Amino acid sequence: MTAKALCVGINKFANLPQASWLNGCVNDAEDMAAMLLKRPDFGPNDVTVLLEAEATKAKVMAGLTKLVKDDAVDHIVFSFSSHGTQVPDKNGDEKVDHVDEAFACYDIDQSGRDWDRNTVIIDDELKTLFASVGKNVLVEVVLDTCHSGTGLRSLDLLPGRRPRFLPPPTPLGIRALESKVGSEGLPGRGQADPGGDPAGVVRRVPGQAGGL
Repeated sequence: MTAKALCVGINKFANLPQASWLNGCVNDAEDMAAMLLKRPDFGPNDVTVLLEAEATKAKVMAGLTKLVKDDAVDHIVFSFSSHGTQVPDKNGDEKVDHVDEAFACYDIDQSGRDWDRNTVIIDDELKTLFASVGKNVLVEVVLDTCHSGTGLRSLDLLPGRRPRFLPPPTPLGIRALESKVGSEGLPGRGQADPGGDPAGVVRRVPGQAGGL
């Protein structure tokens, strides 16, 4: 198999206060790359690592698109270790909570009352990109962020553990209420759920349907 990988790790963010920075995400990316390079199907030029300021949305999506569009590649690995957050759903496919999951790049920034969609990777974007992969291509995606899975969510309540959930600039629950009843008579604004979700893994086996 011709294998290629993109490993992303972000601890610090250009437009976030230091209190919102993370620890260990750079190590995650470097460790993933080192692990892959020990496998016979990955050569020295087959693994790309984007860390900190290198990991803007533009660079991450360009690198990922390059892998997906390479017809010579039949095994793709994408790992992303950073913050997770949410943005309002734009295409109506989120019938329950009306928000899309999103993953923070180095340049995450606010635009009005929401995160700037040019600085976060939306789950719909990943779905569209990976849907274009040939049916015989093995795709492995490791999302080490909030909103990547809920199995170990309670572990983020342990002392000293920093959540990887990044609340939207304006709590989306409040915005939903405002859209229904207006701004008068709303209950007090609460904090968004600070829980983070540890690593989630999406694995698509050739010949089987997979989704994000």
